[in-house]
Amino acid sequence: MYLINQLVEFNPESKSLVNRQTGRAIQLQLPASLCFLYLITHASDIVSQNTLMKVGWGERNNVTSANTFYQAILTLRNALADVGLPRDTVKTISRRGLRLNGNTQVEAITHPQSEVYQPPLIEEYAPPKIIPPAPQKTTRELWWNIIFSAGIVIATLIIWLVWYQTRPVMPFSKFISVSMQVPSRQNCKIYYSLNDHDQENYFNLMQLHPYLCENNKHVFLSGYRKAERIVAFVCDKDARIDAHAFCTTHYYWMRGQ
Repeated sequence: MYLINQLVEFNPESKSLVNRQTGRAIQLQLPASLCFLYLITHASDIVSQNTLMKVGWGERNNVTSANTFYQAILTLRNALADVGLPRDTVKTISRRGLRLNGNTQVEAITHPQSEVYQPPLIEEYAPPKIIPPAPQKTTRELWWNIIFSAGIVIATLIIWLVWYQTRPVMPFSKFISVSMQVPSRQNCKIYYSLNDHDQENYFNLMQLHPYLCENNKHVFLSGYRKAERIVAFVCDKDARIDAHAFCTTHYYWMRGQ
C-alpha cells in the first residue's frame, strides 16, 4: 500500500484510492490500477505507452486500441482529482510517454494490525451420522414428479418470454458512471456511453456549466462528432433503471461551449 502526498492511500490489491481526511473512496479498473502502480514503482522513469499497455492489459495489449489506453489514463486522472490529488499527478511527456509528477510524494506503508497471528482452526471429530435409506417411489409417482417438474420449467419459460418481450426499454441502459470533479456545491452523478471517446470534452463542458449538477441531478453525456456537438440529458432520477425519470435536453458545441 502507498500513501500519496500524505493524503491518499492507494491499495493495489483492492484497486482503491482513499482520502484519509474525508474518507472519499474510488475503485479503479484493473488496467488503470496496474498502470498507476507501475508509474509509482518507476517514479524516476518516463514510461512509454507500449510498456504501460503491456503492464495494464497483459497478453491482450496487442488487440488493445490507443483510444482504450487514453480512456483508462483519463479515468485514472479523474479519479485522482476526485480524491483530492492534482490531475497532473500522472504527467504526459510529449512523444515519450508518462511519468509520475516530480512534486508527488509517495510513501510505502503497512498496516501491522493485518499481520496479527491467527491460530489455525482445529475442527473436532464427530462420528458420521447413519442416514436410513429413503423409501423407494413407485413408477407412477416417478412419472408424476417428472410431469410436474416439466410443467414448472415450461411455465417459467413462458413467463420469462412474456416479460422479456414487454419489458420497458431504458434509453440509457448502456451508459456508465465517470468520476469527475465539478465546481459546484451540489453533487450529481455523471454518465457517458462506452462508445464515446470524448471524455476530455465532457470534462471541459462540466467545468464550464456546473449548474447542470444542481439538486443532485443525473447527467447523461453524449457526443455527436460529425455535428461537433455535445448533448447533456439532465434527469431528476437515474434514467438507466427508472422509467419515470424526467429529463431535459441541453445542446452545446464541442469547441467553445
